[in-house]
Amino acid sequence: MNIRAQLPWVVGAFVAAGLFAAKARAEHFQIELSVTSPNDKATAGADTSPPAQGHRPRPVCHAKAGEPLVLQFFFTSNFPHNTIKNVKVRYYVAAEEKTGQSAVPPRGDAPAAEGEFTMDFKPETGKVGLRQKMQLEKKGVYLVRVESDNSDNDHEHFAAIDLVIE
Repeated sequence: MNIRAQLPWVVGAFVAAGLFAAKARAEHFQIELSVTSPNDKATAGADTSPPAQGHRPRPVCHAKAGEPLVLQFFFTSNFPHNTIKNVKVRYYVAAEEKTGQSAVPPRGDAPAAEGEFTMDFKPETGKVGLRQKMQLEKKGVYLVRVESDNSDNDHEHFAAIDLVIE
């Protein structure tokens, strides 16, 4: 048997297996989160918990106290099969001790901004988003996070950015 003649088939089989595995690992939600200040912008995509801080390092956005900020996100269902019902999508901006900290600030602490939506996400079309203008007067480090709750899965989905107010 000629190995060179079989090589395209073997490579093709590995590529197909890789594409199938990537599709099988696809997450249920696509998340696009951004924070924009007059001189900086950070964007983050979907991550999963556990662990609470996720698997990817958080991007950092810098701003000065009192400057206008824009928080924006889109939370979109990628799940192709069924409607995912009663999913809570929560967003908040909360003070934290330092950039990149692994502990997520407790939900009970007074956030600088927060809100939530509860909705059914239809297959591949369910989407919710927000664009909010805000200002933070107090210097410090803040966690900007949008997250799912009750996503009918063994893990939850989120995107997060560290915001440094100087």
